[in-house]
Amino acid sequence: MSPEVLSDTQEQILEAAMQCIVRDGIDGASMRNVAKEADVSVGLLSYHFDDKRSLIESTFQLATDRLLETSMDSIKEVDSAAEQVIAFIRGAFHEPFLSADYLALRTTLWAIARTDDQIRLVEQELYRRYTEHLRDLIRSARPDLTEVEACDRTTDVIVTQNGLWLDWARHRDQRALERGLSRCEQIALG
Repeated sequence: MSPEVLSDTQEQILEAAMQCIVRDGIDGASMRNVAKEADVSVGLLSYHFDDKRSLIESTFQLATDRLLETSMDSIKEVDSAAEQVIAFIRGAFHEPFLSADYLALRTTLWAIARTDDQIRLVEQELYRRYTEHLRDLIRSARPDLTEVEACDRTTDVIVTQNGLWLDWARHRDQRALERGLSRCEQIALG
């Protein structure tokens, strides 16, 4: 899967779907509810999305694409390889990715990915792309690492990041978040 260009209407609909999922769960993200939230007709929504499944998949795809895009954008103005690793890691912890709504959406995605093959593919594709970028950045900053060492560090950083998101969702402890991000940097570059 690769990011696709969305029309303004499609983006408006997907934003509404995100709000419905966050507020009412997947069951509450019916075509009718999403159309109402987006202030469009059900017919217009159906023109852009064949059914609820394609709407939900596209919603999660947009949310995951935004996360990777923000992380990639965070390294554009950074010169050194080590600073790019740090910027990429921290890029996933900018607003809106620390908002309660995004965290609810992310945990819903994780939960649904356990039982829905199509959503699992969306989530796995994000994980693959994010992992490859982070691994490549770590290898650039630490060319002395073997491929296996770079992969292990990448996995350890991502596991820690996921824990930081969950901890932030529960406690919103800025000090703990900063310590955790510093730990991710140590894992990646140490």
